[in-house]
Amino acid sequence: MISLDPPYRWCRQQLRKMPAAAKVLVLLILLTGCLSRSHVVYQDMSAVHDGSAPRTIAILPFANQTGKSGLNRMVRESLYGHLSHRRFQDVELSLVDDALQDAGDLSGEALTPDRLLWLGGRLGCDAVVTGTVTEFERLYMGIYSQLSVGAGITIFSTHDGEHLWSDRYVARLQDGSLPLTPLEIPFSGARTGWNLRDSQILRAVDELTRYLADRIPGPDGSDPPAVAWRYELQVGAFLDHQLALEQRDTLAAQGFPAAVHTEMRQQTVWHRVMVGPYNDENEALVIRGQLENQMGVRPFLRRLPL
Repeated sequence: MISLDPPYRWCRQQLRKMPAAAKVLVLLILLTGCLSRSHVVYQDMSAVHDGSAPRTIAILPFANQTGKSGLNRMVRESLYGHLSHRRFQDVELSLVDDALQDAGDLSGEALTPDRLLWLGGRLGCDAVVTGTVTEFERLYMGIYSQLSVGAGITIFSTHDGEHLWSDRYVARLQDGSLPLTPLEIPFSGARTGWNLRDSQILRAVDELTRYLADRIPGPDGSDPPAVAWRYELQVGAFLDHQLALEQRDTLAAQGFPAAVHTEMRQQTVWHRVMVGPYNDENEALVIRGQLENQMGVRPFLRRLPL
């Protein structure tokens, strides 16, 4: 027999007295609260070190608590890339993986001081970064969609096993609008569905890991530097360079400052048509609205550090 504390017993008694309509209303409120939980941005940072942050760090393989295969690898590689502009000396991921092939359990719970001391000698680092991908969610409701990717990281000293720093964050990409006419409903649904494509996962992972990397205290123990941002609008991405140039010229003819950026992504060369950059996010969002109205495209906003 499960005993109930007085507050819970009182709540149960009050629920029994309620009419059926009131019970339904309470249920809807509770459900709404559960659904709204996924819209909260979680942040929890605790810095417990003595002011001397590590200089050489190694990022260990991340754990994955989601059903999305390979997401932990994507988050780990992206975090490694974003740490390149910080003043750490980081051990290459391939060297970490080669050195730890027979290392066994590397989860945070298994990293005892002796284990961390061994990792420091094996990898030649002052600290290790452990991480767990905690959330992956695709929510589609016709005229609204949301893509969420969340992770937490912890940094341990390999000299004394001390917990130096930890943080967690959930990056959310949201899209949706209320269609004003019946003709806008298919377009709105297609647009919000586009927000859930796999290419958008890369964008969410990039935002997540950029945030975490920028929060880590510097190797001299100082606070992370204030980051200035520039904003660009990606209008299109093409495998064919000529198609990218044609879209750039079309945008330029309409008065938009367009350019083609070529980059290698997963052994594939992409030609991205970008508009901008802009120093103010609100200005970039205004230009995005103009592009939607004039060109019939749905660009997404890219935030890059100066």
